[in-house]
Amino acid sequence: PDPFYYVVINYDGKRSLQQARTIVPDAYVRKLSQGTRIQMGAFKFEHEAQGLLEKLQQQGIYASIYRP
Repeated sequence: PDPFYYVVINYDGKRSLQQARTIVPDAYVRKLSQGTRIQMGAFKFEHEAQGLLEKLQQQGIYASIYRP
């Protein structure tokens, strides 16, 4: 099983990826079971993923945690 917690945001085309990279320079597009998303980070511990999620939400970016 995949041990990571992934912080992802919606992918709405090239502009959304460019915007994501202003916050997380190595963000990238990834196909997940629920559709195409931008991966903002991968963490071993849920509380670390939650920290990034809250940081993004403070900047007005809706994020979620994906666990395969």
